[in-house]
Parts: sequence; C-alpha cells; structure tokens
Amino acid sequence: MDLNRFVIDYIRKKNIKWLEERRLDLVPLLSDFLSQVIEGKSVLIITDTPREWYADYMINKINNFNEFKPSFLPFFNLSKIVPQIHTAKHPEQYDMIEDMLNISFNDYIFWYIGVETPLLKFARRKPESFFWIMDVDLSKNFYLKSIDEKLDMKLLNLADLINESIKAAIFGEVEI
Repeated sequence: MDLNRFVIDYIRKKNIKWLEERRLDLVPLLSDFLSQVIEGKSVLIITDTPREWYADYMINKINNFNEFKPSFLPFFNLSKIVPQIHTAKHPEQYDMIEDMLNISFNDYIFWYIGVETPLLKFARRKPESFFWIMDVDLSKNFYLKSIDEKLDMKLLNLADLINESIKAAIFGEVEI
C-alpha cells in the first residue's frame, strides 16, 4: 500500500478530521522522513521550550517495550545529549556541537518542532531534516499554529500517526 493510502486510512479509522484536511501537506514530508529512518539515520529531536515534553513523548512512543518492534530506533532528544544547545549563541559554538554530533553519529537528521528560535537555525544546517516550524508557512515544513487551542491534541494525533507509519514502513506494509 502506498503511504498516502495508509495515512488516509489511518486518519479515517481514528476520525482525525483536522489531519485529513492537512494530509497532502504531511505525506510528502513524512515519506522523506520515513525513508531516512529506514536508511538507518539517527533522528535528533529539537524543540522549542514549550514543546520540550513532546521530544520525550515521541521517543517513548516509538521505543516502547510494550509494542513489538524489531529493535529500538535511534531517536534522541538533542537537549538531553547536548544541554548546552540552549545557551549556544555564536556560530563557533554551534560548529563545536555539530562536530561532536558528526563524531558521535554516522548519519543523522534533525526533527525540529516549534516556533522560530536560534535552535531552528542550527537545525537548518541539515536541510533534509523534518521540520514542523510553527507560525511560519514555508515549503518543506509541516505548518502548525502555536496559539491553536488544540495544538497539544494535534501533536498527540501526529505522534500516533508517525509511530504507526514507522512500524508499517519497517515491516514493509507501506511503500515509501
């Protein structure tokens, strides 16, 4: 089954109306993201401060002992690996962090979730990354509004969809 069909079936099964309207924005980005995960790239999640909880939530959702998966996937919360990322201000500091990441990981992408911050500039160093930049509607970005009253619920819906999409891609149930 192709990814678009998988996503629409999932959305309709779970009755996620808001996402059905936005699926055409999400599916191409999700396809690229899943391809990189399947290729074995590590995913370093970066969030703005109000969404720090989401990075841990996603990692626990994806790497859950209660669900059968072939193995844990290399998803990491960047702020837990490099707490200094929040105080970095100068390009040289970001260069040092990037050097450390290049030594530590064979290949990686960022998954940025949040409003525009200096962390986004850092994440943009890897243009093939997965971007959910809020309040800015750009190409290659899944646009959400930070002031949306239902934002947390939407993030949870997306977490479930992404988790199911990763499982389906790993087990060959969906073509990317």
